[in-house]
Amino acid sequence: MEGYRAAYPARRFDLALTDQPVMLRGAPDLFAQLLDKLAANAADFAAGDSPIQISLARATSEAVLRFVNTGPALPAEMGGKLFESMVSVRKERAGGAPHLGLGLYIVRLIAEFHGGRVSATNRPDNSGVVFELRFPVAA
Repeated sequence: MEGYRAAYPARRFDLALTDQPVMLRGAPDLFAQLLDKLAANAADFAAGDSPIQISLARATSEAVLRFVNTGPALPAEMGGKLFESMVSVRKERAGGAPHLGLGLYIVRLIAEFHGGRVSATNRPDNSGVVFELRFPVAA
């Protein structure tokens, strides 16, 4: 988290971890890339000085990782498209530089490679978005 706080000094990252050990099998470099993509996405969309909440919990045989930010809700027409290649809900960047829409696609590929799954839903009050990843825990 300290790395994200340094990379995004205008954003506040709050971390909540489970007291239980969470062991996963996988490639640490890929997990780091997945986390980087989710942190960048949350930082891009978070509203004002609201915190980006990151949590890790264990639910029976799964690890549950959540990134929650306050900001714009997901458009209804995005449905299941958000994790496809070349999809973005970002407005045009300053200077006209396009956004390729690959970050969340990469997140999905890494999650699936590790036997996991990812979803994105609006917060119950539509004040932002919840990204949830579930991975099988190692025995």
